[in-house]
Amino acid sequence: MVKVKDRLPNFKEMKLNAFTLIFESDLEQSFIKDYYKKSIYQVRVSFFLAVLLYGFFGLLDIHLVSEMRNLIWLIRFSVIVPIGLLVIVTSYAKDFDKYRDITMSFTMILFAIGILLMTIISPKPVDFAYYSILMVTFVFVYTFIGIRFVSATLTGIIIFLCYEITAIAIIDTPMAIVAKNNFIFISTNVVGMFAAYSIEFYARRDFFINKMLENDQYKMSKLNEELEEQVKEQTATLVDTNKGLIKEIKFREKVEKELLSTNVKLNKLLNDTVTGLVSAIEYRDPYTAGHQRRVTQLAVAIAQKMGLSKDELDCIRIASMIHDIGKINIPVEILSKPGSINQYELELMQNHPQAGYDILKEIDFPWPVAKTVLQHHERLDGSGYPNKLKGDDILLEARVIYVADVVEAMSSHRPYRPALGIIKALEELEKNKGILYNENIVDTCIKLFREDKFVFVK
Repeated sequence: MVKVKDRLPNFKEMKLNAFTLIFESDLEQSFIKDYYKKSIYQVRVSFFLAVLLYGFFGLLDIHLVSEMRNLIWLIRFSVIVPIGLLVIVTSYAKDFDKYRDITMSFTMILFAIGILLMTIISPKPVDFAYYSILMVTFVFVYTFIGIRFVSATLTGIIIFLCYEITAIAIIDTPMAIVAKNNFIFISTNVVGMFAAYSIEFYARRDFFINKMLENDQYKMSKLNEELEEQVKEQTATLVDTNKGLIKEIKFREKVEKELLSTNVKLNKLLNDTVTGLVSAIEYRDPYTAGHQRRVTQLAVAIAQKMGLSKDELDCIRIASMIHDIGKINIPVEILSKPGSINQYELELMQNHPQAGYDILKEIDFPWPVAKTVLQHHERLDGSGYPNKLKGDDILLEARVIYVADVVEAMSSHRPYRPALGIIKALEELEKNKGILYNENIVDTCIKLFREDKFVFVK
């Protein structure tokens, strides 16, 4: 049995340096451009939040060091915060991506130096309170501002060395406190390095897989072109030779066999493509892949009981297998978070249908798979996302998958709550039938469970 990990590309196959995380091929520049383009919005929002928090901490200065407040505010609001805002403005420059890592690294080091200057100015033991703000700085360096692993690591080390010089050589901090702070800062850097490494590695692997899919799509296109050319050549030969009906029949039989063989190859390539997508999701987040398999079981059963056409059934089967592929862009920490998520995390989660559509839209499926994935969280009353579509504007295939998705989600365990059970899920469908969900689809789904005794197969 082939394991999921054996189907995913490794460092050698990707020609990826395991330490620096750099492609040893012409993919490097393409990846950097793609990675920065996809993450720049998040970086701007995160960096703005960093500047906002940096300024907000100025409220503490009023209570902690009121006598030194003016001098500290001079550092905070006259130097650091304006520089941070200037970086946000310059991020809209055309060539910003060329200098993004060094600009962000330098600015975060400047943020840290500002904190250390406040620590020097403020009296003991109040000055120790400013060390905690360095923790937030490390978090932003390694995660939110989106700089690469190597740059983030060097930035973290420089900030740590600046703290050592400040604590030992300038303000003569007691060694017990230095040792305690060192333990915390070193631990934060180690964890942060691992986080930055993981984020960049998964981004690079996802990029490599997408390139593989694009290459497969190109091969499919070339195969079609070669087949068309072959048919033309053989047809021309038939017209030129004109050796009778028997030869024409044999020729047509040969062409039909080749067409059948090509269709088999194309279908296999399509199935391999979908299997590769599912494998990528399962390796990164096994829970999401299990959810997709169960949604596929129920969605296909609903479509069959409704008597939908073969094309609609095939579209539902393929789209439901990969309807959450957009979650591949969401950090695993958010997907498996046990508690409630914040607004920023919610926006990331609600972006997964659009992210899934962006991944699938260039694949030439015979059915509207990408559009179905885009719409699988839309509701009849327009309260869904990402485009707030209403009624018949939503594809029938997407409406079927949405009902199956709701039932599976409510009846299964989630990191933030226990399973609610099938009964609660069916009650939800009945309650919002005709409001959020299509009536015919809901009635069919309820009959499957209550009359046909449908169960999810593990």
